[in-house]
Amino acid sequence: MSTERDVNRIVRSWLEEGVSALPDRVLDTVLDQLPATPQRRAPWPVRRFGEMNTFTKFAVAAAAVALIAFVGLRLLPGEGTIGSVPSPSASPASSPTQAPSPSTASIVNHVGDFVPGTTYAIDDACCTGSSLMTFTIPATGWSAGDFVLVGKNLPGGSDVFDLFMLPTIVENIYTDGCNWHGTALDPPVGPTVDDLATALFVQAGPGASPPADVTVGGHPGKKVELSVPKGLDIATCEPDSPGGDGIFGRFVFSGGTATSPYTFGNEQHDTMYIFDVDGTRQVIDAMYLPNASAADRAELDQIVASIRFESSPASPSPSP
Repeated sequence: MSTERDVNRIVRSWLEEGVSALPDRVLDTVLDQLPATPQRRAPWPVRRFGEMNTFTKFAVAAAAVALIAFVGLRLLPGEGTIGSVPSPSASPASSPTQAPSPSTASIVNHVGDFVPGTTYAIDDACCTGSSLMTFTIPATGWSAGDFVLVGKNLPGGSDVFDLFMLPTIVENIYTDGCNWHGTALDPPVGPTVDDLATALFVQAGPGASPPADVTVGGHPGKKVELSVPKGLDIATCEPDSPGGDGIFGRFVFSGGTATSPYTFGNEQHDTMYIFDVDGTRQVIDAMYLPNASAADRAELDQIVASIRFESSPASPSPSP
C-alpha cells in the first residue's frame, strides 16, 4: 500500500470519529497542495546499509497527517469544529518537552534529540543481532542522526560528534589502520570474544594496554582501548570510496558491508567492549575525541553502564 493511501486512510478514520467527515473534494485539494520536498543528504555519516531509514518514512507520513487534518478543519464550511473538542479545563496531552519516566516503555530506533532520563532501544540485526538493546540517556546534548549511533556534539568541536556509542557486530579486522585497503585478516579473526580482543590488541601496536575484564548488561567480556596514533593526520588515510574522507579503519561490520569505526578526528579514542549475548559476539564502540571533558566522558560511560539486552519482540501484524 502506498504512503498516500495510508495517509488518506488515517485522516478519514481520524475525522470520522467526530460528527462529520472530511469531504473527498477537500481531502483531494489538500493532498494536491502538499509540497514534494527532495531529500537532502544528512550532515552525519549515514549507516552504510541498503535499507531506507524507517524513521524518515514515518516522520513524513506523520507530518502529512497533521497538515491535512489542520487544513481540512479550516476548509470545512459552517461548523468550526469536527466532533468533540476538549474544553480548556480538560486534561492536556503530555508536553513534548516533558521527560518521560525511565520506567515507561522504551522508544525503539529513535532518530533526533534524546530526552535525559529516558530509556531508548535499538533493534536492528546489523548491530544488535537477534536482541533488543536498551540504554538510558543521562544528560542533555545527546542525539542520533542514525538510530544505531548515539552521539554528542560539543561546541567548537567536530562537525558531527565528539563522542558516540555504537553497537555493532564485527566480522573481521584490518592489520593497518591508515592504509587499510587489502589488509583484512585472512583467514578472518576467530569467533570468540577472546579472539577479537586479542586481535585488536595486536592491531593497536606497541604500548597498548592488554584486554581487561569487563561486564556489560550482565554479560562478561573484554575491553580494549584503541587510539589513532598521535601526530597522524587521518586526512592522509585511505577513504572508503574515491574522493571520500580518510578513515582509520579497524574492523569490518558483519556482512563485510562497511569499514569502521566512524572516524571523526585526529587522536580519536575508541573503547571496544566485547562480550557474548545469547551466542552472538556483541561489540560496543564508545568513542571520544581529545576535546571531550571528563564530565562528557563520564556521560558516555553512564550510557554504556545502562545498556541491557533482551529478546527482540516479534514484528507487529499489519493493521487491517
